[in-house]
Amino acid sequence: MGESASVGLLCKQNKSVFTAVAERLQCLGYGVQFFHPQSGLSLRQAADLSLIVNKKTLPVAFPALWHARRMGTPLWNNLQATILFSSRLIGLRAVSKMGILTPAVTLEKPTCEYVAKGTYVWDDDPELNGDGDFYQELIPTEPVDYKYYAINDGSQTHVAGRRVTSKLYGEKQFLGEIRIRPALAASLRRLVERFDLRGIGVDLVKDDDGRYWAVDVNLAAGYRDTGLASALTDSITSYLPGE
Repeated sequence: MGESASVGLLCKQNKSVFTAVAERLQCLGYGVQFFHPQSGLSLRQAADLSLIVNKKTLPVAFPALWHARRMGTPLWNNLQATILFSSRLIGLRAVSKMGILTPAVTLEKPTCEYVAKGTYVWDDDPELNGDGDFYQELIPTEPVDYKYYAINDGSQTHVAGRRVTSKLYGEKQFLGEIRIRPALAASLRRLVERFDLRGIGVDLVKDDDGRYWAVDVNLAAGYRDTGLASALTDSITSYLPGE
């Protein structure tokens, strides 16, 4: 089973979850190759793989991903969604259509506090009251992000989450797991189904009234401290020969 199948991971090798997933895949008899996301893939490499998993979205990868799609090499998250969700505004619009609150956005600097962001997910990290391509309303809240993740393993969509300190105020630190809100989980599952996704992460903040607001969407999440490594492995193997 799977002796001739090879998975390409566009991911740095120091990412703990994907290192664990690679080891699980190799134990199942699959070949695994890591490719640094900044160096991309050659067209030949893309065509020789059985599946490409794009952990990091960077423009350098798009030509090879497009070529792989044309050659019939499947992508773990489909190319159309990868391109669409590269735009932060499109990602936020998508989650808002699934029923999740999103902060107001303007192209001009607001007079109140705000978060400055670049247009694309590969741009610099968001900055509090800085310069950006667009400006997102700052939701009054404690400096904590609630990170929700969804993995479609081919038969069901698993949802998990964690609390971390906000990068707007310093280095991100893990605070603990969270109790998944059924309404938010249902919205993520609808998002996965609507865009035919295999994996996605959404960053939320909670305001003083207990409402959750989506502030970022990430189609190339890391899934660290989520317990989703097994679901991620199952999701990848569901694409491969013999499954």
